[in-house]
Amino acid sequence: MKILVIGAGWLGTQLATQLKTDGHELWLSSRSASKSSVVTEQFGHFVLDLAQSVRPTAELGSLFKDALILCTVPASRSDGEGYIRALTQLATLMKQLGAAACIHLSSTGIYEGLTGNVDEKSQLQLADPRIALLDAGEKLLAAAVPCCTLRLAGLIGPGRHPARFLSGKQAGAADVAVNMVHSSDICSAVSAIVQQQLWPELFNLSCPEFCSKAEFYLTACELASLPAPQFESSSTATSSRRVLSTKSQTITGFHYQFESALAALPFCS
Repeated sequence: MKILVIGAGWLGTQLATQLKTDGHELWLSSRSASKSSVVTEQFGHFVLDLAQSVRPTAELGSLFKDALILCTVPASRSDGEGYIRALTQLATLMKQLGAAACIHLSSTGIYEGLTGNVDEKSQLQLADPRIALLDAGEKLLAAAVPCCTLRLAGLIGPGRHPARFLSGKQAGAADVAVNMVHSSDICSAVSAIVQQQLWPELFNLSCPEFCSKAEFYLTACELASLPAPQFESSSTATSSRRVLSTKSQTITGFHYQFESALAALPFCS
């Protein structure tokens, strides 16, 4: 299958590597022609700057036609309008140029404001501007072509060690649940989804077993030989949010390599 990865960043490149190993034809986009040789040597490469006005061209038409679009564009906290503008353009291109389907990497941040167990059917707090932004992005792509939306928990993996997130800092409550997912599990899930063409669909991707924020970050900092964060001593467990990934565990051929975020720590760098 021809797959276009929109965004050749940390996760997009890992996904492309996995999908190429699976035997698919991979094309990665970047905002300028000056992309690292690692990308241009291993994959097809094309320029697509969604921050600018994009006109459909014959080249883009040839690429998008019958392709699966893998959108890794992150939702900016500082430029929500830019994020929506980018996804609006991508949705238009997919529809006009005949893309087959889309896999959209969204975020479990869409569950902010909720407590307890949350899943894909949880009612969202859309009065919050950040949540409304994520929801609008999901709906834009899903309205254009058949879309599989993946809500990703906190990202960890090679080149993204969680100890660096909070080392030596004030880290808030100790006993809230931490929701993380390793990049290798994301790659495995996407591989299975592509193989079975599971779209339209919606899945949370998050380690199935929970641990506390303190346990996770103290262990991470110890393994990385970095200063530990400082936590509040008062209990706030009632406000903890646990992202359930039960539905994703029903994907045929997929299982989490890392059942818990603690188990994933030795495989981060």
